[in-house]
Amino acid sequence: MKRSVLLLAAMFVLGAILAACSSQPAAEPQVVERIVEVEKVVEVEKEVEVPVEVEVVKEVEKVVTEEVEVIKEVEVEVEKEVVKVERIEVPVEKVVEVQKIVEKEVEVVRSNLGEAPDLAAAVSAGTLPPVWERIPSQPMIIPTLQDGIGQYGGVVRRFYLGPADGCNFFRLSRASLARFSQDGLSFIPSIARGWEVSDDGTEWTFFLREGMKWSDGDDFNADDFVYQYEDVIMNADLTPVSPPFLRIGDEIGVISKVDDTTVKFTFPVPNFLFLEIVAQADEACYGSSRNVPWAPSHYMMQFHADHNPDAQANAEAAEFESWTQYYDSQTQYNLNPEKPTLAPWKFTNPLGDQVVMSERNPYFWAVDPAGNQLPYLDGIQLTLSEGGTEVGTLMAVQGDIDMQGRHIQLDQFTTLKQGEEQGGYTVRTWPTFAGSDVAFFFNMSMPGETGNAIRTKEFRQALSLAIDRKAIQEIQFLGLGTIRQGVPGPAHPHYPGDDIAQLRTEYDPDAANALLDSVFPDKDGEGFRLSNGERIVMSVTVTDAFGTWPDAAQVVGRAWEAVGVKADVNVTTRSQHFTRWQTNEWAVMVWNEDTAGFTFSSIDKRAPREGAAGTFHGPGCALWLQNPDGPNSYPCAQESIDLLEMHKLGPGLPPAERNALGKEIYKTIVENQYNIGIVGLSPMVQGVIVTNNDLRNVPDAAGNDWPLRTPNTGFPEQWFYAR
Repeated sequence: MKRSVLLLAAMFVLGAILAACSSQPAAEPQVVERIVEVEKVVEVEKEVEVPVEVEVVKEVEKVVTEEVEVIKEVEVEVEKEVVKVERIEVPVEKVVEVQKIVEKEVEVVRSNLGEAPDLAAAVSAGTLPPVWERIPSQPMIIPTLQDGIGQYGGVVRRFYLGPADGCNFFRLSRASLARFSQDGLSFIPSIARGWEVSDDGTEWTFFLREGMKWSDGDDFNADDFVYQYEDVIMNADLTPVSPPFLRIGDEIGVISKVDDTTVKFTFPVPNFLFLEIVAQADEACYGSSRNVPWAPSHYMMQFHADHNPDAQANAEAAEFESWTQYYDSQTQYNLNPEKPTLAPWKFTNPLGDQVVMSERNPYFWAVDPAGNQLPYLDGIQLTLSEGGTEVGTLMAVQGDIDMQGRHIQLDQFTTLKQGEEQGGYTVRTWPTFAGSDVAFFFNMSMPGETGNAIRTKEFRQALSLAIDRKAIQEIQFLGLGTIRQGVPGPAHPHYPGDDIAQLRTEYDPDAANALLDSVFPDKDGEGFRLSNGERIVMSVTVTDAFGTWPDAAQVVGRAWEAVGVKADVNVTTRSQHFTRWQTNEWAVMVWNEDTAGFTFSSIDKRAPREGAAGTFHGPGCALWLQNPDGPNSYPCAQESIDLLEMHKLGPGLPPAERNALGKEIYKTIVENQYNIGIVGLSPMVQGVIVTNNDLRNVPDAAGNDWPLRTPNTGFPEQWFYAR
């Protein structure tokens, strides 16, 4: 028997709940609302415990101990169909209540749909079909946030750093089968209006929106999935490595068409994690199409040799050696703005220009609760900051930035706060979702005597105890965040508990020295510890891409030298930083642990995934797993292999077992101190948000993490200007 998950009615319920919170509706409703009587109203008695304190989203008349947000799961029975409502916000610390749920069905009156003025003008001119012909029969209803129904118009101005900075756009303008909700912990429908998974986790069926279209007006349906799978993903010349969303361990899944609006993903082994992975599957930061399960087949076939006999000749005419190279260039939105998209906005000129513009997708498939087609904003503008983040910050202070957290550093927070009134903006802080906002990852595959020291558990544990995290928190983090190891947040089902999150985070140099004396007591003439007569040198690589990381690394380096371990801190550019690490010659990598909680879908920071030279746990080990005789490879320690095997088990386990394993993984990592967390749950990484005072419906906080594609958790489609 199959379990139905988050079908369309769930979105209606969520939309009704959040729409009720809106305080400033600015347009007359464009929908008809009908209360559907349910034969049996479900009464749910539930005691809810709150793991963390967050901002109140709505108020109800309850006995309130402390105002916080409570996440509850409620099952609603409607005509024998179970709908799982992922989030109901109740501002009480602890409540025992009877929750009565009545489904609220929203029927879109297609002749009364709202649209942007420029699109209405195009309809009047006969160059664009009416709005009711441009959106699907069951559009996604995106709830508006605190400022309610918006108005059309305006362009969000941002700065970007060059052609490699595609994330600047694609984190705002993206489309995926399912998407993360504002909290980052649950999923809501997106391109798919609903889905179901087989009991054994091997089959996932997604239901598309009938009548949905690409940005050029061509139909979007299951055939676009079949083309992407059969002609692109399974073509080894185009896709030598299968995309992450289709891999499960060493196995590859299959995409098949059930009918025009139904697609099925079938895996040879259980894959209960697929929804989490496919929610991250989008066009990615660089505009590539390999990480999505669909393609605009009607457009891309012209570049494919199996569909166009002139593909090779056309490629050579465009100065490409092969049709596959030409295909790859044309499938990248960064390079080819003509490629049709499903995202809310689309480029009008290539990424890399001094000013890059985008415009709304006239066929975007979502509406607000009043039936107005989204997005509200006309577009997004990226202005090249050739002077880097410093010039970008100056642009913000001068009022030339409307919404940005990317490339804004925490050490610029004070400057930005002081310029709020003059610049006409407000600085928000979105704390990171989990983990540690600066972390030190040991290279468990480093050769030599320093490598032998690193592979000694007591050595790693001692280096954690040697760090004065409070000093780093006060200076580099401006007193923000929480001292912790790199584990998920307290609300996450993989959170291993306070005792693990705080293990060895206290500053205790005496205990550090005692541990080090027990394993490496010998020292040279300068007082630095030796392993078999050779000085242990902790070479640390840190990038200057995040303002305070080099300073934090220097503080940690001095702390280690104070207990007799030589540290050599090297600051470099972001690209050089990763190149260095992949040579397997560095003892420590400094980065953030921003995938804690995405335990089984993003493992490179915790385990040596095969062939992933960028793995943080041991780059040489990852290369060795792929080719023992390859360059920079180094035999894996058994504990590294054991850690990888633990991660491999997760996708095949149902939620309860997977959550228990997740907790055990973080307990293992922290107890063995494979990496060292410093401070987390702070706004250091993309969490200092500059927002124009006229830009509305930008939440005061939302899930902030790389897998969540922040700020997409703030639902940019419903941002608008109050002008």
